[in-house]
Amino acid sequence: MTALVVTDVVVRSAHLPGGMVVIATVVAVLVSRSLHGTSLPHRLSALAYVPAIGILAAFTGRFMLGHAALGAAAYVGAVSASRYLMRFGGKVRRFGRLALTPLLSVLVVPVPPSAARATGPLWGGLAGLVAVAAVIAVLAVMPARPTREAAAAAGDVLQAAVRLRALPPEATIRTRGRAERALHRAALTVEDRLAAARLHKGADHSPLDELSAAVLQAEVLAARPAADIEPERWAAALDELRDRAATVRAIRAGEYPVPDAPAPRRRTGGRFDLQPQTRLSAQLAVAMAAAFAAGHLAFAHHWTWTVITSFVVCSAARGRGDVVHRSGLRIAGAFAGGVTGTLIAHLVAGEPPLAVVVIFAYLVTGLWLRDVTYAAWAFCVTSMLAVLYSMNGEQGAALLIQRPEGILLGSVCGIAAAFFVLPLRTETVLRGRAARALQVLQEVLAAARAEQPQPAEIRRLARAFDKAAQDLAAAAAPARAHRSLVHHPRQHLPRQVARSLPTPLLRALRAALDRIPRRRTAALGSAATGSAATHAADWADALAACAPAVRALAAAEVGELAAARAQLGLAALNTGQVRRRLGHRPDAEPPRRARSGPSHLISLNAALADLYDRLPSGPQPVPAPAPTSVPAVG
Repeated sequence: MTALVVTDVVVRSAHLPGGMVVIATVVAVLVSRSLHGTSLPHRLSALAYVPAIGILAAFTGRFMLGHAALGAAAYVGAVSASRYLMRFGGKVRRFGRLALTPLLSVLVVPVPPSAARATGPLWGGLAGLVAVAAVIAVLAVMPARPTREAAAAAGDVLQAAVRLRALPPEATIRTRGRAERALHRAALTVEDRLAAARLHKGADHSPLDELSAAVLQAEVLAARPAADIEPERWAAALDELRDRAATVRAIRAGEYPVPDAPAPRRRTGGRFDLQPQTRLSAQLAVAMAAAFAAGHLAFAHHWTWTVITSFVVCSAARGRGDVVHRSGLRIAGAFAGGVTGTLIAHLVAGEPPLAVVVIFAYLVTGLWLRDVTYAAWAFCVTSMLAVLYSMNGEQGAALLIQRPEGILLGSVCGIAAAFFVLPLRTETVLRGRAARALQVLQEVLAAARAEQPQPAEIRRLARAFDKAAQDLAAAAAPARAHRSLVHHPRQHLPRQVARSLPTPLLRALRAALDRIPRRRTAALGSAATGSAATHAADWADALAACAPAVRALAAAEVGELAAARAQLGLAALNTGQVRRRLGHRPDAEPPRRARSGPSHLISLNAALADLYDRLPSGPQPVPAPAPTSVPAVG
């Protein structure tokens, strides 16, 4: 909002086209996420290279006005190179991410040839400078207060825990699951803010650890049945959480910068086994090149919507399934945003103050709902751009049809590139994230089995497992969507139900499945025979089911850990067997279930056994042909 107001004043004073307001607003929105949580030197360095890249991007935009093909090739090369830099770690990755911002703004802003000659490329750099300066100024005036934010999130944990415990026994699984997810999100927010808190040298960190322990205890107790917890213990846990949150709120602390992402390990498959980021960069280049060609052929003056869509669906994709899923969400959100935004832009036409208020409302709503669903973010951004374009004179009822058509065509270009250009399978991404989560699980079990367990270290590792499971859940969103669309919910029969069916009914069910075509039978899995389904979403959900047991393990007392060392060892062995199964190791063996011990360890071993059953087995070795007998001669 600050960048929009400042740039609008500059534009009106210098009599420049309104497109400069759009440039500054878009760059400020994108840069704000990149600069949040970074160090001051990194923010100040953005003042130099973001405007510089903005000038180069403006040169490229002017070049595209007179030389469409060559300009598009230069633009695609610059975008794909910036995307390729994200395969590295540290500052190089940050630079590549920030470099995409001014490059994208060239497509967002409709600069006519007369305006391009009047403003020149230097005004693009000025807009970038104003945007970055506005972001840095806002972050300096309103700095992050991690301890206060952690205390506020602890209040959210308290309210969510009370709501979860207040649910009646007849509440549906969906209602209870929604309440548990809200509680877990608030708890992870507390942990994130506590980890970012930078206290003064020599300050006592014990209040932060005590708040972390209180949040974990409240989360674990709230998820248990009400009959298993004494009311006095529950009330004591809530009082403990209130007291610890009040203590942390009074502590003054700065914020640690977010650490740079490390570079991925080199792959061992040779030159043809490319890094995922390399594959995604190639897909982005092909998708945008196709979108430029298709957009210019189909839409003479509004081809930018096609190119923007191809960039959005491919720039942050994790695999080909994620491209399809993101495209569907963008089409749904952008179609609605394009229609409603164009109508609202017509209503606020000629009223710049009212248009600014509408833009700000769309921006705040989109940032608020971005982590909930990408469709809401696409809706808000598309509507905001429609209003911004109306301030620059782009109006007309034809846009109601042209914008959705361009979005659909851009999605098609992105999906085609994801499937036919160095494709990255969704299951490959899921296996990589599942392997990381299982590695963290083994670290949790090793810390719990130590001679002198450290509760703070166990809690830290348990939260690391939560985050790894959350990353897996985010990557599994396309698989879940595929499962819900392709497989009818009634086709999934739980293994416990299959085992409890009477023999005549089970035989009838098997006969019915045999009459279904083979391709549908494979989609159903082998529910009738009691074996687990092999859909990727099924085993991703099975791994996520281990998280409550891990949190309960982290909340246990040291004496309980010492008494359950045998069950912890069994869980460690079972985790190793699951990792072997995940890696298609031939020496993997089914996990053993715990017969005794704490309930959370029994649940953990049962979840690992279920995960092992749901993971698809690797390719079976082909047996050698039996030697044929040769009749004796003579």
